[in-house]
Amino acid sequence: MLYLKSLLLLLLVSSNATASWFPDRRRDQFATENAYLVVPLPYSYPGIGEGFFLIANASNVFNTTTDLVIVEVTGDATGRVAQIDELPILENQLLVSLHMRDINGAIVNNYKIRGINGSNGNDYNLLKVSQADDNTLRLDYTSKQRRYNFYLSETQSEFTLDAILDKNGTEIQSFTPHYSSASTSQKAGFLADYTDDYLDPQTGARFGIEYIDSPPNDSNSPDFYSLNYSLSYYFPTRDNDTLVINYFQSDAHVKTIGNTDPNYIRAQLGLNCGADPACLEIEQNLVDSSIAAATYGTAEALGGLQRLRSYPQGRYQGGHSGFLGAEYRWNLTEETTPFNYLFWKDVRTGKQIAFFAEAGSVSEESVDLWDQQRYTYGVGFRLLTASGSVYRADIAAGDEGTEVAIFFFYPW
Repeated sequence: MLYLKSLLLLLLVSSNATASWFPDRRRDQFATENAYLVVPLPYSYPGIGEGFFLIANASNVFNTTTDLVIVEVTGDATGRVAQIDELPILENQLLVSLHMRDINGAIVNNYKIRGINGSNGNDYNLLKVSQADDNTLRLDYTSKQRRYNFYLSETQSEFTLDAILDKNGTEIQSFTPHYSSASTSQKAGFLADYTDDYLDPQTGARFGIEYIDSPPNDSNSPDFYSLNYSLSYYFPTRDNDTLVINYFQSDAHVKTIGNTDPNYIRAQLGLNCGADPACLEIEQNLVDSSIAAATYGTAEALGGLQRLRSYPQGRYQGGHSGFLGAEYRWNLTEETTPFNYLFWKDVRTGKQIAFFAEAGSVSEESVDLWDQQRYTYGVGFRLLTASGSVYRADIAAGDEGTEVAIFFFYPW
């Protein structure tokens, strides 16, 4: 009932919003500035590793908002990504996007304990993965210069695990045959954007709500859904700087608990540890995590490129997660500077230094959320372009060390 009231309040506020209390857009929200990029660029993805993207990107093709991207991934992870973004069905209103990811090799962190208590950052194993595929189809409806945005999407995922390694890379257990799983999820969301610019807001506010359905893969899997909320405020400061405050919360709601029998889970894992103590410890941690996931579901994790940036991807998981972040974006320049290098053509619209601080919490029970927190602080650089691309590099520190992230787009 609380979520229904929140949604009704949001729709009421949105329907009564007038231009008298939110800022005008600074520019056209459907950029058609043609740009391209064909170049190797470094990536640093906490919890995944480092390497190079070999990128072929064409932005705003055929004088539309459509972007075409093909990325070959090399380094600690290997594979490729292809996507078509914002292909117009109805111009500036109904847009379709397709994202395909085919990762054929990666070694990722897998933490032994869900939640925050009892985990010191060194209690993880490595998962050797030979397949991590996602195919996502998304439909967006937007109106009033992207003030109101509705979207629907479906993602089909496949995952193949070859082996479990200790944190130093020594193999503890291999899977023969390899362990595989597949899943499907659907999303529906709404974003109200009362800012001066959809891609680079400097003043105003935005609110989003998202429903994610995670149906069971089989009769032993949990059936749950998640509700995600995000609220951001953008405060203009000095001449043209911006202070951003973001609050995010994700809550999993289990409709049907999955199979929590430890013997069943051990049989599914098929580790065959015998008397190996290291293998038995891993098996017990996986069993405990599986029971928790089957009982409470799994909300959006903290860590990685978006929230708690000093921690690896998926560092903190649980049935509920909360995040509060602040980022001061110091605009070094606001400009319109075309550039056309041999492999990179666009129009530079700004350069920023960003200082940020973040706090996050996860828990299995909602009443325990924010009982324990983790923190991150850091600095980053942003290069903004007229095509809508934001090139980002962050250095973030926390109580488990420092992470460097080189990627795209703003964090929230």
